Amino acid sequence: MYAPGVDPAKVRQTYDLEWKRFIGARPRTMALLERARGHMPNGVPMAWMAFDQEIPAYIDRGEGAGFTDVDGHRYFDTNVSDMVMFCGYGNAAIVEAVAERARKGTQFLLPTEEAIEVAEELARRYPVPLWQFTLSASQANVEAIRIARAATGREVALLFDGHYHGHFDEGLINLEDGQLVPVQRGLAKATAGKVRIAQFNDVDGLRRALAPRDVAIVLTEAALTNNLHLLLPQPGWHKALRSLTRETGTVLAIDETHTHVVGPGGAIRRFGLEPDIVTIGKSIAGGVPLGAYGLIEPLAREIDVKSKRVAATGGTLFGNPLSMAAARATLTRVLTPAAYDHTAALGARLADGIETAIRGSGLPWTAQRFGPRSGHWYGPEPKTGLQALALCDKLLTAAQRVWMFNRGVWEALPGAGPTMAVPAREADVDHYLDAYASFLRAVAA
Repeated sequence: MYAPGVDPAKVRQTYDLEWKRFIGARPRTMALLERARGHMPNGVPMAWMAFDQEIPAYIDRGEGAGFTDVDGHRYFDTNVSDMVMFCGYGNAAIVEAVAERARKGTQFLLPTEEAIEVAEELARRYPVPLWQFTLSASQANVEAIRIARAATGREVALLFDGHYHGHFDEGLINLEDGQLVPVQRGLAKATAGKVRIAQFNDVDGLRRALAPRDVAIVLTEAALTNNLHLLLPQPGWHKALRSLTRETGTVLAIDETHTHVVGPGGAIRRFGLEPDIVTIGKSIAGGVPLGAYGLIEPLAREIDVKSKRVAATGGTLFGNPLSMAAARATLTRVLTPAAYDHTAALGARLADGIETAIRGSGLPWTAQRFGPRSGHWYGPEPKTGLQALALCDKLLTAAQRVWMFNRGVWEALPGAGPTMAVPAREADVDHYLDAYASFLRAVAA
């Protein structure tokens, strides 16, 4: 669909002109892409780098709240590497911790003291006492599902429409026209039979989905942020979710990978939630690969090695000393209460400016607000995934992204929203808003 209030012809023209400008100003990136295609499909190390940018920028270095490409263009980074670089680039505390650990050894396949300290800090922030580590939040979610299946003897994982929890099989099933379908090719045909999808904020629908008592786990974000821009919980939603999962013997897992940026205990503390499992990743190690999941004590028994039937978890590089050292520095020296207060204030400033720009352009859109993250919906605030998906306009979103690129802002991925990193400043927010307001003027009907 086309977003209300814009001229589709202007959007198309803007998109085409801005991409031509982007390409013309980046000869070094274009040369590297051409060279890379000889040995990397799409000219990039993984397909995602081509999906969302169409033509990516090859990057030289990052510093503070932004980075510089190989052609010398500096960007204020509001995508923060899809939340991985919320702490910013080249943070001294993290660099120091990583360098010191690298000199001492990066892998032993044995524990180091840093792992204990990270687990203790996560247990202090979240209402689950026992923690394990992976290399990504995707892998943490895979292990959460396996543990829930082992504990319940059930197989179905329930997700909410518009979800994204990682690139694993169950997480790549979506609801389209009432049917469960794979997002991409290559999944086993039987995968859809192990997934059920309900609507976020729909208590009656959730009750029906759990009624057969065959669901091992409900996996959700506290607020859906990873694929729909933002879907906030409505009053009573989380209370009903917790009540119904307990009533039906279903494990409740909350994925904090994107939402932990709203405070020291993330959205879980903000909303006062009581999950059985917490999964997390992205920026908790300052950009060094790390995922983690916390468990209540009964579920932790499923991975007790004294048992003869341990749930399938683990990996050779999981819990490695380098990741642990980075996470210790990040959690204790960078992601402090003061840092969260600072980024939340910048997020509020950004949301105020977005709201002002929308009104000034006469668009019937709505600004988003969630801690350091802002953005907009192309209409009124949605309540369910179906409503949110109906507000998408792919071409308009793509046109905005390349417009912002050309004005020194690396815009958030489609389905995300601009996020203010720890080293960002008010001047960075104002830079974003100047570019954003000029885009709205360019495409408004």
